[in-house]
Amino acid sequence: MKATEAEVITDAIESGLDLVADGAVFWREASADQQAGLAWGATAPKTKGVRDETLKEIRPAMRMVTRIAQLVARTVKRVLAKERQKLKSDADYVRGLREKWEPEDDARLSGISLGGIDSGPK
Repeated sequence: MKATEAEVITDAIESGLDLVADGAVFWREASADQQAGLAWGATAPKTKGVRDETLKEIRPAMRMVTRIAQLVARTVKRVLAKERQKLKSDADYVRGLREKWEPEDDARLSGISLGGIDSGPK
């Protein structure tokens, strides 16, 4: 009996991991109108019947699947925060450079950005 139970849990974990990895299930943080918890994602099964079957399949490992989804969400949030900070830093650097440019440099960059005929090096 124990081996069968372990197989069921192992299969549930594997299915849950696949759902999280595929974006079918994700961790949703609490908001003003919703509680925190697992939610269906963009690639979730379309019908209620298939969703119910999917939930039944992963239920033996629901706590672990939930924890994994939380870890994925937190990791993504941290990575995005770092990337946003880098983009902000890069934008601040470019903004600082633009303040030092001569008007003709600014005009030339605008022309290049717009893809004008006179764009590019002279």
